[in-house]
Amino acid sequence: MTNTQTNVHHLLIILAASLFTLSSSFAADPTPKANARDPAREIAALGGHLFKSAKTGKVTKITLNGSARLSDEDLVHLSGYKSLTDLSLEGTAVSGSGLANLAQLRELEWLNLWQTNVDDKGLAQLTNLKSLKYLPVGSTRITDAGLDHLKGIQGLLYLGLRNTAVTDAGVAKLIALPALKEINLRNTRVTDDCIASLVRIKTLQKVWLGETRVTAKGRSRLRSTLPRCEIDLTEE
Repeated sequence: MTNTQTNVHHLLIILAASLFTLSSSFAADPTPKANARDPAREIAALGGHLFKSAKTGKVTKITLNGSARLSDEDLVHLSGYKSLTDLSLEGTAVSGSGLANLAQLRELEWLNLWQTNVDDKGLAQLTNLKSLKYLPVGSTRITDAGLDHLKGIQGLLYLGLRNTAVTDAGVAKLIALPALKEINLRNTRVTDDCIASLVRIKTLQKVWLGETRVTAKGRSRLRSTLPRCEIDLTEE
């Protein structure tokens, strides 16, 4: 083979390799670049409202009450609001898996989960929210087992458990919350047996016991032990 033939041969090899690489690049399904989304716009599109602090200009409150489109996946849009103190998801279909996106919200104090689909696994996502003080989680799917996940939230002041399957055993777990002032047990499965636990919560200032099996005898014991604790017997 002459030098000319050798050079042509090498050029053909290079050309073939180049064509193969080019065709492969067209045949491959490249990973699309993630589109940068504006969290505020996404939240607004879901029917949410954002409120800013007049002092700092940062978003401190977000409400998504009754949003028919809100899913657990959508909660990722909340993760960047580090100054958030109040979040309301009332009346939405979130089940709790998306609550993991709230883990970095170190200033969150109020989390409204009333009338959602949150269950015990969902409550497990709240363990890192050490700043939480108010947690309405009534009319959900939680049970006694889910309350174990709240033990690390030592600053919790209010816990709303109305219209849930919580029993006396669940109330016993609340003794581990040293700052608890108000507990809503309306229309739960508690009986007089829960009084033994309630009287051990010395910080307790108000408890809702309407539509429960707690009797006048049980309430009397609670009043005598915690005379400053208000007992609300409201029923509908």
